[in-house]
Amino acid sequence: MAHLGQRPADGAFARLNPAAGIPSRPEVWILGSSGTSARTAGELGLGYAFAGFINPDGAARALLRHGAFAHAATGSDGRRAILAVSAVVADTDAEAQRLAWSRTALLARVARTGSSALVPTVEEAARELGDAEKEAPTVITDGRWPRQTAGSPATVRDQIEQMAKATGVDEVMVQDMIADPQARAHSRALLAQALGVAPNRAAAA
Repeated sequence: MAHLGQRPADGAFARLNPAAGIPSRPEVWILGSSGTSARTAGELGLGYAFAGFINPDGAARALLRHGAFAHAATGSDGRRAILAVSAVVADTDAEAQRLAWSRTALLARVARTGSSALVPTVEEAARELGDAEKEAPTVITDGRWPRQTAGSPATVRDQIEQMAKATGVDEVMVQDMIADPQARAHSRALLAQALGVAPNRAAAA
């Protein structure tokens, strides 16, 4: 931040001007998945993006904490915050749940090997996952958020609206891990239509 002239600089930073010739400086954001990062972003008055697909249970608490610290630090309610979620949309809840197996199987592979892996197809995931993993909740259940939201357009819209309301954010970033490119494009188109978002913005997300 000192590099960009957004904080007092001393030493080597005082002699540098990395933004020379640039009409505007980039906003600094913190991406996190814990209360510690939420507090840091709030105290520094920075934008904060919470990885809800990593720590869904901590999302609401962390984002509300960021808002409280940001208000205390700046005296303003105009905070910048994003909730990032993993979402799969299909024509039916059942089809979306099936497509969601790919991400579940990928995370299981990474946990076993400790290294990255390609996103498995639904057919591969079906062979690798047990019944409990295939039937893992993909909607808010008993107050607990899923690591991955999946369902029809109406189902996923309802879930995202609930999450946004609980966290106080006005922007949601969507991640998906759908192996089939056509199914992935269809998921994004359905989500864009359900949320009233321009299709090109959904495709770039």
